[in-house]
Amino acid sequence: MRHQPDLFFDEIPEVNRQTESNPAAALKLAAQDAQLSPGQQRFNRLLERIDKLKGQLVGIQVLCNAHRPVYHQTLAPLRERHQALMREMALWLDKRLQRKGLSALQKCAASTILCNLSMQLVAQGDEEMKILHDQHSSESLAQKEQSAMMDMRDMMEDMLGEPLTDDESLETMQDVFRVCMERLREAEAAEQEARQQARARKKKPGAAQLKAKADQQAAETTLRKIFRQLASALHPDRESDPDERARKTTLMSEANAAYDRRDLVALLQIQLRTELTDTASIAKMAEEKIASLTLLLKQQAQKLENELHQCRHDAQHEFGLKSYETLNITNLHRSLRVEELSFQKDLATMQQDLQQIEDDKYFKRWLKDQNYLSEIPPGNIFDDWNVDPQVSEFKIEWNLTNLHYPRLPVST
Repeated sequence: MRHQPDLFFDEIPEVNRQTESNPAAALKLAAQDAQLSPGQQRFNRLLERIDKLKGQLVGIQVLCNAHRPVYHQTLAPLRERHQALMREMALWLDKRLQRKGLSALQKCAASTILCNLSMQLVAQGDEEMKILHDQHSSESLAQKEQSAMMDMRDMMEDMLGEPLTDDESLETMQDVFRVCMERLREAEAAEQEARQQARARKKKPGAAQLKAKADQQAAETTLRKIFRQLASALHPDRESDPDERARKTTLMSEANAAYDRRDLVALLQIQLRTELTDTASIAKMAEEKIASLTLLLKQQAQKLENELHQCRHDAQHEFGLKSYETLNITNLHRSLRVEELSFQKDLATMQQDLQQIEDDKYFKRWLKDQNYLSEIPPGNIFDDWNVDPQVSEFKIEWNLTNLHYPRLPVST
């Protein structure tokens, strides 16, 4: 196989094949005649850091993929039973309200509980409960949603300091949130640009800023050069052999994906696999080229650290861990057990209530015990929502902690 000119060295030495299973080991520079320079040592340390971060990301994915079936198999039947008992209670309340024997205050209390339960069931996909809700509420579910959307729009307009235009699609809270987040990002970008321009007008860039800009430009040039060399060597249309064309198509696809995500390690790995370079050639690079690669590796490591943080956050949210809890199998099992026991306790209470409220005296005492009814106006479910500003997608979690029966998590 004929070699193309090496990116890092004028003459191509004998290629030593490297293992593909460990990028850090495959690309790590080794001392030749003398000790590694400080720049080469930084290069190696960043390779190890990137390899460790990638391993941690894979570890979290493996852990979550293994725990997820157990989590859902354990809780799914409990959620279904929970939802069935809520439905049974709502239907029972509907029938009881059609009979005589309740005071106006008791009817109001029973209607409030019924409406809150039916709203939770609608959130779980039980569309039939919309009709039941609207029969017992002075305000329909659609009206409550519209009112909540308008409240959210007012809040977002206060944040922006300007009204949202009517020509934008703002039919749901998701629409309002999406448009508002776009406006906030635009405003932040404009403010940052204005600050940069103001600083530029006040003073000329210093030596450190000029050097940082030059280093970044050199790094971008190096990344493009590596990719273009790979694209030239791996272009499948230039290959007549079908097997070799298929191999190059696969490698070119990997190179495109790696370049899009600025994965220098993956690009260098492909170069090793295609024998376009080797670690000996990289070790003989000029210090400025080592510095360019090191800057790219530093940026890649930072991106992986951000991905790792987000991956941990998502896993903690999915499986009910607190933000300060370590993501490991012990904590996942403990959290699952706690949630399972909580469900079982709630189910036992709900089952007991359904049995005992058949007795009208107990039912009236049960209504009286709902102290929250005197403090919570009907339909307050749409007054509280939690929005995570760190994510681009809109997520709503209704705050129903004051209801008699705890709510099932709403899937997002």
